Amino acid sequence: MFPLKRTIFITAVTVLATASLLAAATAFAGEETTADIAVSISDQEISVGQARSDLAVLQLEIAAREQYLDQRRDDLADARMQLRDSEDRYNATLTLYEQRIAAIYKLGSNEFVEVALSSDSFADAGTRISYLANISANDIKLVKRVKYEEEQVRVLHDRVDELKQEQAVGVETLKQQQRYLEDQIRSGQQSIDRHREQLAQAEAREMEAVAMASSNNGSYTSLYDSLTSPSVLIAANEPPAGLEPSGVVFSGVSSWYGPGFHGNHTANGEVYDMFAYTAAHKTLPFNTWLKVTYNGRSVFVRINDRGPYIGNRFLDLSAAGARAIGLTGVGYVTAEVYR
Repeated sequence: MFPLKRTIFITAVTVLATASLLAAATAFAGEETTADIAVSISDQEISVGQARSDLAVLQLEIAAREQYLDQRRDDLADARMQLRDSEDRYNATLTLYEQRIAAIYKLGSNEFVEVALSSDSFADAGTRISYLANISANDIKLVKRVKYEEEQVRVLHDRVDELKQEQAVGVETLKQQQRYLEDQIRSGQQSIDRHREQLAQAEAREMEAVAMASSNNGSYTSLYDSLTSPSVLIAANEPPAGLEPSGVVFSGVSSWYGPGFHGNHTANGEVYDMFAYTAAHKTLPFNTWLKVTYNGRSVFVRINDRGPYIGNRFLDLSAAGARAIGLTGVGYVTAEVYR
């Protein structure tokens, strides 16, 4: 029993030492862990995504209003043409009326006597005088009617112009909102890019801490072999007994997660062990086994967590899984399901 107790004791001491090294590495200079940075990136991507969605809706509304504004511009151009025509017609009618009044004035009152004397009968004279008198009255009515039409066209013109001005102000307000959202998206994306750089640096620090912890295991082959997780007991690049490749293959961007999550619970209720060969995937059933290949190196991992939720990544390897294939940050991998 003594060798077993000794092994347990050494293992416990090694794990505690490893935890100390990782804690020191991630706490150095107050730097954030990968977990903290990942949460910040996720929150910012949600905000930027919402801003992009709002911007898309706003752009559709701006396009619709600008289309309406173009139609009002066309209506205003038509109204201006109608107004010019009405003004021309009114001025022409008024000129004709003034010419007739001037002609009657020049003829004087003798005109009515001459009309009466040249008539064949008294009834004919009365009709001619009445007709002559009505000329002026009809001209006045014509002038008034044309003036009324001109005023109606002017009202239409002013209303169309008013609508155009209202829409122009509305479009400008929407464009101000558009510029604000574009600024928010731009600054948000810049912040995401900065956090991604910090994440890459944090991942490199944590991977270095994992390597240091592994090398400090003395005479043992590696720190991974000192742990007892079932997934760690799998021979390198060998699937669990009885499992065969299914032909179902995924490819995409993978990352890894470690000290910031070590000791927390995974999505399936296990305690996360970054030295075990496990991985997180958004949808694959728990306990699904994958053969993950990166730059010609492969490792078998078991799905026991959900994620990643950053950008276009589809897989998050444990620290052990990433180290086994030489993935130190983010990389393009191929994963095949084993059943």
